Amino acid sequence: MPDTDLRSAYDERAKEYVYPGRPAPPSRKQRGVIAHLPALEGQRLLEVGCGDGPYLAWASAQSPSGAVGVDISLRILGEARRRVQHEGRADPLHLAAADAIALPFPDACFDVLLASQVIEHVPDDVRALREMRRVLRPGGRLVISTDHRDNRVSQALAAPTLAVRRLLGRTEYHPPFLHRSYGRAEFLGLLRRAGFEVLQACTYRFSWPPRLGRVRLLTQLLDMLEEQAILRHPWSEWGDIVLIVAQ
Repeated sequence: MPDTDLRSAYDERAKEYVYPGRPAPPSRKQRGVIAHLPALEGQRLLEVGCGDGPYLAWASAQSPSGAVGVDISLRILGEARRRVQHEGRADPLHLAAADAIALPFPDACFDVLLASQVIEHVPDDVRALREMRRVLRPGGRLVISTDHRDNRVSQALAAPTLAVRRLLGRTEYHPPFLHRSYGRAEFLGLLRRAGFEVLQACTYRFSWPPRLGRVRLLTQLLDMLEEQAILRHPWSEWGDIVLIVAQ
């Protein structure tokens, strides 16, 4: 997909995001990512695919030397700036429209790089990872997450809903943009081929199908089970999200 088409697709998707002007508690997904970020004091952080900026808002509040966010969509960058102004520290904050395969920064200029739920949307994932490696300093830390193909628990929770939809002849939803998922071992191999040394790998978070997921008590119950019990079971390797810390 040409860069202009990709940008147009994500500008359209960005119309769904409107920052409400008030802080929201981090989601289970966001808490998992934040828990794996290193201390940011005195560190220069880049977030690739920053979207509407929840991680940038958190990172800027930690007083890093400089928080930088890039996204292919100009529209979503405006929402990210509004969020950081309300929830974090807008200065120093730098936002730029850029493709993950061509980051507009010199070599080895960041200490920490975050890419959460981004790589599955990039046409050339290996090239994007090598570009991330290029802009990280030697010994710099990458925290990256993506969708896990082998999310057995969520698949089981969604099975009844999918069965009913098939009986009713309803087709499955397919996003109007590139979206892939990875097996845990596959994603580890991808990082290593791009030249990273993997320090930590895990999967986490289970989820209900969309309609049930809107019921807060059900979601809280699932979070509690995961955090208190299921994470001590091998089922924890079947979470929705693969998260890797590498250098």
